[in-house]
Amino acid sequence: MKVFLSWSGERSRQVAESLKTWLPDVIQEIDPWVSTQDIAKGGRGINEITHELSSTDFGIVCVTPENTASAWINFEAGSLAKQFDIAHVVPFLVDMKIADLTGPLSQFQATVGESREDVRKLVGDLNKSSTGKAVTENRLDRAFERSWLDLEKILQVIRNSTPEDVRQSVERSEAEMLEEILLLVRKQEYRRADMEGKESQAEDKLSHGRRFNEDEFIVSSFAKIGWRVTRSSWDSAGVNITALHPGDGSVSLSRDFIDRMAKALGRPVIVAGESGTILSRSGSSFS
Repeated sequence: MKVFLSWSGERSRQVAESLKTWLPDVIQEIDPWVSTQDIAKGGRGINEITHELSSTDFGIVCVTPENTASAWINFEAGSLAKQFDIAHVVPFLVDMKIADLTGPLSQFQATVGESREDVRKLVGDLNKSSTGKAVTENRLDRAFERSWLDLEKILQVIRNSTPEDVRQSVERSEAEMLEEILLLVRKQEYRRADMEGKESQAEDKLSHGRRFNEDEFIVSSFAKIGWRVTRSSWDSAGVNITALHPGDGSVSLSRDFIDRMAKALGRPVIVAGESGTILSRSGSSFS
């Protein structure tokens, strides 16, 4: 049984990695997946995350006070909910109460990490959702009793760490988050379109949806770094973007940023200023 563990930020990551180790001790059939441990060095992270989201059986979203407003964690929770019944998506709360949960995450039935009863219910729900033979309640109770103290101690340490201890290096960058969101939106749109009609109709719906979301992706990405997109056009050579920086005219565009955008869009990107002067272009080849 595949369980997708979603995280954003240092403490959330620690919770996800702890659950990855702990859950199979209670139910051996569970196969937890967390991006920090299960993407091999040199692997294509975005593709692997997209694949795991599409093949998961149950989603657990690790929530802490500092990540409740995270754009990525809210989007990932929504993506999980669209994969299957909403009951299979559970926010796992650490250092907070259910009443503290707001926004999109509040629509789900949450589990309070420090509550023995809540975590036992979560384990029971996982067992019932198992794609194989479920563990009997007696055996599940014994396994939970043997393992609970280990998880409780780990979560206590995580709760006692302060947000100031967050290591920014492990957080997902905005550029990476936007790339993943774009790829997931494309995949979901194709499924919806394919369910609505014939293959040709699905492809037509997909092409319109992709263009809309890709234009939105471009505008949002530039806005994140303080730039404003005034025009974007598409041709066989790639994507031509006209953008400007409202402040200092000497501000330059990062080559890494443009290369990431080209990778996400799957075609070369050229950025020009209002005067038509080329400001930056991607170095990736898509022939």
